[in-house]
Amino acid sequence: MLLALHFMAPLWPWLVFLLWTMCPRVLEAQFPRACTTSEALERRMCCPLWKGSPCGFNSERGVCLPHPARDQLKPVDFRVNWPRAFYDSVCTCWGNYDGFDCGQCLPGWKGPQCMQQHYVERKELTDLTDQERETFLSSLHTAKWSPSNRYMILTSSDTTVDGNYVFHNTSVYNLYVWMHYYSAKSYTGSENNAAHRGPAFAFWHRVFLLFIEREIRELTGDQDFYIPYWDWTRSNHCNICTNQYLGGVGQDGRIDSGSPFSKWEESLGIICIQSNTSEPGYLIRNPGKDPMFKTVPTTEDIQDIMAAESFDTPPFDPTSRNSFRNKLEGFDIPQDSRHLNASLHNLIHRYLNGTMSLVPTAANDPIFMVHHCFIDKLLERWLKDHSDATYPGSDQVHPAQRAQAYMVPFFPLRTNSFFWGRYTQSLGYGYKEHSLRSSGAGSSTARGDTGFVEEPTAYGIQWQWPVLGLFGVVLLCVGVGAAVKCTDKRSSDQTPDPQTEEKHSELDERSNSLYAVWFKERNGHNDNSSTWEAYLQDATPRPPSQGGDNVEHPVDVEIQL
Repeated sequence: MLLALHFMAPLWPWLVFLLWTMCPRVLEAQFPRACTTSEALERRMCCPLWKGSPCGFNSERGVCLPHPARDQLKPVDFRVNWPRAFYDSVCTCWGNYDGFDCGQCLPGWKGPQCMQQHYVERKELTDLTDQERETFLSSLHTAKWSPSNRYMILTSSDTTVDGNYVFHNTSVYNLYVWMHYYSAKSYTGSENNAAHRGPAFAFWHRVFLLFIEREIRELTGDQDFYIPYWDWTRSNHCNICTNQYLGGVGQDGRIDSGSPFSKWEESLGIICIQSNTSEPGYLIRNPGKDPMFKTVPTTEDIQDIMAAESFDTPPFDPTSRNSFRNKLEGFDIPQDSRHLNASLHNLIHRYLNGTMSLVPTAANDPIFMVHHCFIDKLLERWLKDHSDATYPGSDQVHPAQRAQAYMVPFFPLRTNSFFWGRYTQSLGYGYKEHSLRSSGAGSSTARGDTGFVEEPTAYGIQWQWPVLGLFGVVLLCVGVGAAVKCTDKRSSDQTPDPQTEEKHSELDERSNSLYAVWFKERNGHNDNSSTWEAYLQDATPRPPSQGGDNVEHPVDVEIQL
């Protein structure tokens, strides 16, 4: 029996895919719970009350506004012109406020008035302390089994028929899983979707990670919760596929029974496949067992994508060449002795050979989020090295991924280019470079040309310390002498300039935060009618009642196969 399973391992994802395609095509999406009432649907308005007024209008947090009209009012696929198939008006939040009801803060802010800067540093998963690791894993389990009181899931087999949909409760984690499936489903007559195979790929997943991070913070009350990243170049195997981390692998591909993740049932796709049986579907991994995808990406692969000069290139799809996005996503494959069939992002999905290998099920596996967190880290690194890059404005880009198209299925509405030019620091997070050696995963950082881990020896570094010590003493002596010689000159020449210091301390940080983006978008959203102009004018945010000015402070701040 085990021998048969061994030979079938490379084939099982295709069997799952075949069975899934034979199931009735049911569409899923997430909606704010307050917008699923019959009244909200009849009025075509998703403007929930926050402290007694729509979008927190009386608290100067936001306003209910119509979003731009589109040509097709009842598209067959209700992701087209999101969310026009359901709502004509949604919340537009002001200042640092965010959320479907403007009841939350934008990423990077916290506090009752969203005026306190908030920042976390995402660490590499295997560098977490024991306490940090347990907190992260415990938060995931809590999210998996806790119902979401903020969102509901919509299912429908035919969105062209009014009322042909049903809303369901779901857990916080399963909500996240369904959102990914919904965005990754191909549009009718196309292989394209809203989150993959195009320029929106990395930014959609950035927003996606921020979404689930915030939902787990709301659930647990831990405002410093963050998703760590998994740097798969630190080892030549899945070094987090252990019970200490995200679950070891049993002989049948199931998660080892000693890990709590062995109890996780898949929330999507497998439900349809298993519709004729009471047996639930569980997480499956067979890392490296598929001979076509038996390796993980290397540091050389990362160097290759970082050398790309253009963010994306025509035709802005999986055939794009010399495109950072396409190399990162893994469709532009290096031609070398490994004879790869996928690269980078895609290769990890394929390498794990199971739940992660198919779009409908991928986000069920918690490895999905730590993998995409590393993809986000690589995106940030490239953007900082290419500050003059721009989001493609070509009509060749699929409509769902054009710069001004709304990301599906997020509330409040965000365009695909909304976060372009905003470094992670302004979004309230950054990345801590991992330690030289992996802590707890049994792997080292360095790889040789063979792709295997090279272990640094103690002998190889012993001679360095005497040399470094002597060099340090010399530098200290030189530095002390220079300091004594220059003290008098500095005291006489360097007089503080109060005017200059004042200019530096009075920077208008609206130009360095999302405030300027809100202000620009709000002005561009104004309806031409005098009524809406008056409405917006009356709704202009004023300083909080606590006093002070209204100047915000500085911000130092998967796969479609």
